[in-house]
Amino acid sequence: MEIKGIDVSAWQGRIDWKTVADYGMGFAILRITEAGNVIDSTFEDNYAGCVRYRIPVGVYKYSYALTAEESRREAEKVIEVLQGREIRFPVFLDLEWNSQRALGAAGVEKIAEAFEQVITKAGYKFGIYCNVDWYQTMISVKLKKYDFWIARYPANDNGTLQERLRPDFGVGWQYSSKAVIPGISGYVDRDVFYKDYREDDGGEKEPEKDDSEASGTVESNENAPELWEKTEELMKEQVGYLEKKSPEDLDSKTENAGYGNYTKYARDVDSWGLPGYQGQPWCAVYQFWICAKVFGREKALKIMGNGFYNCNSVRSHAKAEGTWHTEPRLGALVNFRNGAHMGRIIRITEKIIYTNEGNTSSGKLNNVEANGGSVAEKSYTIGNPQIDGYVWIDYGSGSGTTEESRWKAVGTAVSTVDNLFVRARPDGEVLGELMKGNRFEINGVVSGDWIQVMVANIGVGWVASRYTQKDGESAEDVEITDKQDKKQRLFVGKVTASVLNVRNWAGTEYPQIRSYPILKRGNLVDVMNFTQTAADGSFWYYIRIAGKYYGFVASRYIQRQ
Repeated sequence: MEIKGIDVSAWQGRIDWKTVADYGMGFAILRITEAGNVIDSTFEDNYAGCVRYRIPVGVYKYSYALTAEESRREAEKVIEVLQGREIRFPVFLDLEWNSQRALGAAGVEKIAEAFEQVITKAGYKFGIYCNVDWYQTMISVKLKKYDFWIARYPANDNGTLQERLRPDFGVGWQYSSKAVIPGISGYVDRDVFYKDYREDDGGEKEPEKDDSEASGTVESNENAPELWEKTEELMKEQVGYLEKKSPEDLDSKTENAGYGNYTKYARDVDSWGLPGYQGQPWCAVYQFWICAKVFGREKALKIMGNGFYNCNSVRSHAKAEGTWHTEPRLGALVNFRNGAHMGRIIRITEKIIYTNEGNTSSGKLNNVEANGGSVAEKSYTIGNPQIDGYVWIDYGSGSGTTEESRWKAVGTAVSTVDNLFVRARPDGEVLGELMKGNRFEINGVVSGDWIQVMVANIGVGWVASRYTQKDGESAEDVEITDKQDKKQRLFVGKVTASVLNVRNWAGTEYPQIRSYPILKRGNLVDVMNFTQTAADGSFWYYIRIAGKYYGFVASRYIQRQ
């Protein structure tokens, strides 16, 4: 099997990825960083374009390393830029810098292996790019166990594949540097691979339109697959729409662009007899417009509530309906920054959610931008503290969802104590608290000593069952004897790690606090009574630094004094 693709960098300028995809593209290998470990200025746009049009991606790093340590730093920068994002093809180390020749094959081997160790440890596939001469004279026998992408094209290169030059080694061949294809101005490199990384069980998978990626619905609907496909198609069509400076050219994507918050979405919602709030921020109105186009007005109101034009109102409505959750699902609405902004999930990977948003702008990973003026696709790490939560939506069975989305009560219960924490998961993040006598719904789902509950104005969560009483049952009064109190100091601890990051919640996926982000070995801290469990099961202490700065650190690096 042969798969044809391209490799690109800032030299190609802005690429029309839809046209490239329509032309037919088996993969694209993107330059990720330049000299000096600077991110290629077109990488983010190129990656987003490939993801949107489902072109499998690989990346390459032109190496300027002369030592193993320099090579490790280059690899670490690549991992930092990728931020856990999926790529199907390898991270290729580009070995062609003339200054590296002086190192000899042994020196090049050290550089390559240092790079490979960082890349594969992060879970990515590794390969090497070089030309035929490098492969034959500079690549050691030990390195030839890796996948090689070989460059070889004629002096009179005209963009076509010259069969007589095909190398008899490597898994890929860069056969031209002067190809011309629709969607790219000027020349572009063309490649053919004989290894299909798209079918590699150990690699990343293309987004599917079935139940393999994410979930979130209940109601059976024979047209379910069409509902999600219709939603996807409608959102794709809106990408690139710019808000207008006045109520003119509302149906054009780019004409009359400005910052007056005038859109076709508000106009249409107004025409349906509902408040579109023309001239006002429109991220929620845009999502309601999508819902109404797919499900009809009545179902859209059921999903988002009568206050659909306000993100906080949508959140309150979802909590009341039992569709507010702390975990992402395909097609769910996602609320940001305490109701400042809203989007919809179009794809989920192990670490990243991808969204379609109105009234935002394109940007880097985790860049929440409210009132940005356009429809764009964005991405965020799962667990990002800027995310408030998710409104799960029913697209019908078979549309990539499960029957967990809507709350199904089997009874009610009350709290038998004050200050009973409602958590996102058993022994997890605190969502809110109940006071003695507060009533809530239960659905019969249990996990050890925890029960799943739905609490007004909080949503779906978990509470310790021993502090609850089902309606109709009797129970003795109890007190929470081991209740956590983040204001209470448990003990003084000493840092045992050489460097210890202080984060704003329990888990390495959360950002460092700004006020005092790093501790060093020997530093003393106050460990407070608010221990939390991270997603990986590790315990984290809530600490106080210098009597005034607070954050979370992994408990294994703190020794009690």
